Amino acid sequence: MVTELKIVGGDPALDLVNTVGDDRVADPLEDYASFAAWAVRIGVIDEATARRLTARAREHPPAAGRALAEARALRAVTDAVFRPLAAAAPDGSAAAAPDGSAAAAPDALARLVQRAGAAVERARLEPRDAELVLVWDGDHLERPLWPLAVAALDLLRSGPLDRLKACEGCPWLFLDTSRNRSRRWCSMDDCGSRRKMRRYRARRATAGR
Repeated sequence: MVTELKIVGGDPALDLVNTVGDDRVADPLEDYASFAAWAVRIGVIDEATARRLTARAREHPPAAGRALAEARALRAVTDAVFRPLAAAAPDGSAAAAPDGSAAAAPDALARLVQRAGAAVERARLEPRDAELVLVWDGDHLERPLWPLAVAALDLLRSGPLDRLKACEGCPWLFLDTSRNRSRRWCSMDDCGSRRKMRRYRARRATAGR
C-alpha cells in the first residue's frame, strides 16, 4: 500500500524520485488513486483535493493516464538532475557541484526548467506567514505535479545541495540533515539495519573459520 512507502527524502522532489526502488511497495504512480494518496502524504495537496481528483480520474480514465505519464516523466527528469549531483563528491554529497551545473545533464536541466515554468504559469501568489507562496487551484488531474516541479527547481537553485546524498543500501536520495553530516542510509530502520546485519554475519562467518 502507498501508506507503507517511507517518506525519507527530506524534500518533495526527492520523495518523488524515491517512489521507485522499494520492491515491497507498489509504485504509487501506477494508478491515480495511489498517486493522489501519496501526494497527500508529502503535502503537495490536501485530502479534500485528493478525493476530488480521484473521483475525476475515475470519470476520465484517459486524462488520468496522461497525468500519470506526466508524473513518471517528471520523476525521470528529477532523477536525472539530482542523482549525478548526489554522486558528485566522494562522500556521496553534492559539494563538488553546489550550483547544479557540474554534474546534471543540460537536457535534463532544460526539461526541469520547462516543467517548472509551466507549473508557475498555473499558480497564483498568496500571502502566508509574512511571505508570498505559490498556490494552485482547481481539479486538473496534473495539479499534484505542479508543486513537485517547482520544488525540484527550488532545491536545485537554493539547496542545500551540499547535503544531498544517495543511500548506500538502495537507490533512494535524501538530504542529510544530521549535525555532522554522517548519515549514510535513507533509513536506519531499513537499509541501515540490513547493512549492519550483513556486516555482523560476515564477521561471524570470518571468526568461525
